Amino acid sequence: MAEGTKLLEESLALTNKKYGSFPPVKKYTPFLGGGSSINTIIIEREFDSFTQMAELFEKTMADPEMMETNSKWELIVESTKEALYWVME
Repeated sequence: MAEGTKLLEESLALTNKKYGSFPPVKKYTPFLGGGSSINTIIIEREFDSFTQMAELFEKTMADPEMMETNSKWELIVESTKEALYWVME
């Protein structure tokens, strides 16, 4: 968990340094639960549009420095899950 948190901070700092105009990130970890939920990091970022989100992903996925940082995740992460949420009004 400590290694993942450190790597997350490095990734976010690099993203902010290179592409700073994107929305900030909120980070969570489950308060209650058991098993593998204890070693879970949840990252939330609220984009103004799908276009803004796609721009960030395209830039970071094409950036050699970001790819190097992201490759480190493969050594410590058991699984990942991405989800998009829509606000219900």
